[in-house]
Amino acid sequence: MRWKILIVEDEDWAFVGLKEMLTALYGESELIFTNAKEVQEAVMTINRNQFDLIFMDIHLMDGLSFEIFKQVSIDVPLIFTTAYEQYALEAFQNKGYAYLLKPFDSDELAEIMKRIEPLLPNVEPRLKQRFLVKYGNFLKSLAIADIAYFMAEDKELYAVEKGSGIAYIIEDTITHLVSQVDPTVFFQINRKFLVRIDAIQSMLKISRNRIKLELMPSTPEGIVVIVSEERSPKFQKWLDQ
Repeated sequence: MRWKILIVEDEDWAFVGLKEMLTALYGESELIFTNAKEVQEAVMTINRNQFDLIFMDIHLMDGLSFEIFKQVSIDVPLIFTTAYEQYALEAFQNKGYAYLLKPFDSDELAEIMKRIEPLLPNVEPRLKQRFLVKYGNFLKSLAIADIAYFMAEDKELYAVEKGSGIAYIIEDTITHLVSQVDPTVFFQINRKFLVRIDAIQSMLKISRNRIKLELMPSTPEGIVVIVSEERSPKFQKWLDQ
């Protein structure tokens, strides 16, 4: 099933940017976008169509988008977008599910979408088969099957290759990667590591909710891999599925 998304936004750069970020998360073939730039245009569009998700800027060409709610009833997840934090309370009073500040941040959007997905029709995220990575000045297309784990360190994100242990730089974020890999194969154990199941060499429980991992290939000297307390229960369920 494809998601029908309405973006009520009068700035072209914001509409295009939001569209590109969502497409990167789910794939172009899974999303249908509609744009409305004014209050009355949005009212007519909502009355004539059925949407699965609505993004709504607060400041529009002909007024505040809160005027829309006086004319139509919205019963699908609604995310307000704006550059002004002072409208947050009114946004939530108008059944806003989330509040996304401009300029848009892809990590923040990914987190919001992760919370909203259970409320939407089932759509399988597009899983990546390979990543463009670099090592020094050399570029390589690295297959997902050849990646043991992803590691964030020193403001860089690395894809560590099976066997060789080479850490290639990848232009992405851990948060974004989670939606692009098979969740039965990879698990985000903390803010810095997304690991493949068969890269886990050994596990040691060091406290009630903390688990130390040894990975293969080994991590650089001095880097200890710990499953965070917050993620530990889900990690153990993941191991037992």
